[in-house]
Amino acid sequence: MKQPQNLPSTLMIAAEVDAALAAAGLTGPQVEREAVPLFLSFIEEMIDAEGKLSLHLLHSSPRDIAKSLLVWADGQGMGEQSVLDCVAAHLDETLLLARAHGTLSDMKRRKLLNFNQQIVDFISLLLSQSAISTNKGS
Repeated sequence: MKQPQNLPSTLMIAAEVDAALAAAGLTGPQVEREAVPLFLSFIEEMIDAEGKLSLHLLHSSPRDIAKSLLVWADGQGMGEQSVLDCVAAHLDETLLLARAHGTLSDMKRRKLLNFNQQIVDFISLLLSQSAISTNKGS
């Protein structure tokens, strides 16, 4: 049985992915390809779009990252769901890019998903603690 000639080869697909990454400025040694650092770099860029804060979240705990996100969201006038939506969008983007880079093993994917879930859980926890302390102060 012959394969249809209109299907691209694996090498052609890889070349197209490389070209797309290059067109997006995502090639070179300075580009992060591992899932968790890539995800954190997206979060850093979101919080500090102007580069004034000089954030380095790579060695921060999920709780500290959640706090940073909430401070940023408060300054933007965003609610809990908006922050969670932003984090989810960056998670999705990270998963897509890490797959495209070929660096997303099952273990790394689980690590990223668990790390994201910890951040999300701390966002909810910190907001509920804030609401409780606000209610006690009233």
